[in-house]
Amino acid sequence: MQKILIPLDGSDLAEMALDPAIRLAARTEAAVVLTAVVSDLPPVPLAAGDGELVSGWFQEEEERAQRYLEGIRKGILIKRPEMEVEIQVELGPVARTILAHAAEAQADLIALTSHGRGAWQRAWLGSVADEILRKAQRPVLLLRKDDGSRTLFEEEDSPRRVLVPLDGSSAAEQVLDPLTPVLPESGGKVTLVSVLLRPFPLASTYLPHAVEEGTLLEEREKRTRSYLEEVAKRWDPPGVTVETAVIASDDVASALLNHAETHDVDLLALSTRGRGGVSRLLMGSVADKLVRGARLPVFAVRRPAE
Repeated sequence: MQKILIPLDGSDLAEMALDPAIRLAARTEAAVVLTAVVSDLPPVPLAAGDGELVSGWFQEEEERAQRYLEGIRKGILIKRPEMEVEIQVELGPVARTILAHAAEAQADLIALTSHGRGAWQRAWLGSVADEILRKAQRPVLLLRKDDGSRTLFEEEDSPRRVLVPLDGSSAAEQVLDPLTPVLPESGGKVTLVSVLLRPFPLASTYLPHAVEEGTLLEEREKRTRSYLEEVAKRWDPPGVTVETAVIASDDVASALLNHAETHDVDLLALSTRGRGGVSRLLMGSVADKLVRGARLPVFAVRRPAE
C-alpha cells in the first residue's frame, strides 16, 4: 500500500478516521492524503446575492479548509515526522470530487467515517460515504463511532479477527487481494464464511420429503466447505490463520451480522457485488444491509462495472 486518502469535513467524527488510517499508513509505509471539499453550492441566502459576494464566500471557505488541513498535517508530523502527508482542498460536488481526487492521487485506500458535520462545511459524511461505497474504484475503509475503530491497527496483531463473506463468485473474492496489506503480519485470523439459505419447507408431511431436504442441505454444505477451503489455500496470506465457516440460515445478512457479533470480529471485509452458485447470495443488497447494520469497521471493495 502506497497512499491512503482521508476525506475530512472539520468535524470530530470525521477525524475519527485519522488515527486508524495513520496507524495503517505507518505499518505499510504509505503516504497520507488529507482532502477537504468545499461544496460548489453556496448557502441559499448567498446564492441570491451578487457574483462578487458568492465568489468571496468560496474563497473564504477554501482558505478556512486549507488552514484546517494544515493544522491536521502539523499534528500528524509532530508524532510521525517520517510520514509523507499531503493536503488538498477541492471545490465541487463532494462525493464525486473525492472519488476524482482519489483516482488522480492513485490512492490505494479511502478511509472515512460515515457521518459528520463540520465547523466550516455542511454535513456530508453520510450520503457521501454511501455514494463513495457504491462508486469507488478502489477499496474503502468505513469507520463509525463506537465501532471499535479507535483500536484498529493499534497493536501489531490488529485486526485480530476478520470476517470475509463469500458466495462462490469471483466477484466476491475480489476483496481478498486488496485486504492482504490491511492484515497484521502475524497473529491475525481470517474467517471465510458462506451462508446457505435453508430451503422452504415442503407442504407435505411425507417423511421422504424431509429426508431429501436434509440430504440436499448436507450436500450443499459439503460443496461449500470444499469451495472455501480451496479459496483459503489459493489465497494464503502470510502470517495469518485462515479458517472457514458455513452457516445455514433463513436470512443471509442477519446470519453474518450475528456471526460477527458472537465471534468478536474486529473487521468485516466484503465485495459489494457478486452472484454465486454456492449460496445464491447477491453481494449487493446483502452488502448494503451489512454496511448499515454492522457495529464494526467495514473494508469494502467494489467490483468494476461490466
